[in-house]
Amino acid sequence: MDSAARVVSLISPGATVALRCIDTHSGKSIHAFEFAPQDWQSLAAQNARERHLRAPCCQAEIILRRSKLGTQHFVHRFRGACTSAPESEDHRQVKRVIVEAARANGWHAEAEFDGLSSESEPWRADVLLTKGAVRIAIEVQWSKQSQEETARRQSRYASSGVRGLWLFRQARFDASKDIPAVRIGGNPLDGYDVFIPTGAGEQALPLSSFISAALNRRYQFGLPLSAPADVEVRCGNLDCWKCGAETLIVTGLDISIGPHRLSATIPDLGNCPDLVRRTLQAIPAQASLGRIMHRNSRDAGSRYLSNGCAHCGALIGAHYEYQAWDHQDVVARFPTVVDERMRQLAIDLGDEPGWGVHRERVTNRELSPFDRV
Repeated sequence: MDSAARVVSLISPGATVALRCIDTHSGKSIHAFEFAPQDWQSLAAQNARERHLRAPCCQAEIILRRSKLGTQHFVHRFRGACTSAPESEDHRQVKRVIVEAARANGWHAEAEFDGLSSESEPWRADVLLTKGAVRIAIEVQWSKQSQEETARRQSRYASSGVRGLWLFRQARFDASKDIPAVRIGGNPLDGYDVFIPTGAGEQALPLSSFISAALNRRYQFGLPLSAPADVEVRCGNLDCWKCGAETLIVTGLDISIGPHRLSATIPDLGNCPDLVRRTLQAIPAQASLGRIMHRNSRDAGSRYLSNGCAHCGALIGAHYEYQAWDHQDVVARFPTVVDERMRQLAIDLGDEPGWGVHRERVTNRELSPFDRV
């Protein structure tokens, strides 16, 4: 048994496991996954001789170890008085993926980073990312945590000038504009995915892709201004209630904005004149479509944007449009961007989106989760 192996045998039950330690020779942090297997063995032998590596949590002596799955990590040589909780293999692997993804995107990343709030309350981030003046704490919450505790810890980060991002294993949690949070699943062998609560469902991404998106302004809350959107226009035929002739009407618009989807009918678009104009321009010229305009409806007792019969011009009321749903097709597609009217449309439809990753970088800064605390 070599000297490094003899030190391993001294590990006490429940010893704290970590991905990072401090090299007292250089004063720098080092991460276990930064070493090739042969270099890891050499570092273990050097530490057995010099005992120059220390735990960042309590400055205790540490030793080097590999898990059954081959994951390199540090453990306290003796448990002592350290209060740091042991971590699972999953927890360590997720932190590694986060650190490596962040570094690949040009961020400085350290696991198990200690800090103080403005009230001198200590905190430890699973991973702290920094770039210029921006600091992001990513918390991998593998055990259950109440929303009250999440809010308390998020507030503590805010008082430290740090933005918090939460990765929960638990299925039920609250995600809001002030508390970005996703669900995480997977295992060390198959890898990890995140599931982003979009408001209407979940958007799934590999963990590394999510971290990259978050650090490149593609992870956004709601409908960010100037975000790219794709519109599909549906049309269908029905028999005019007045003249009896078959006429084509616009049965709806399906608007995709990142993971979010809005579905609106022509009467919903009364406050979106630009969207209506783009829709009419996109519909093929040969389509025999009645005029779309504001009309007075005696039945509804109001004036609203409506389809009209292509033959007699009669108002095709909103309550008649369902007759065309069985005979509708997508007739046009066009790109656009989110504006204030589209945002209001989502509210009017009762569909206010939550978080989501968009396919392109969103240049508008007002809703970026990491530009401000």
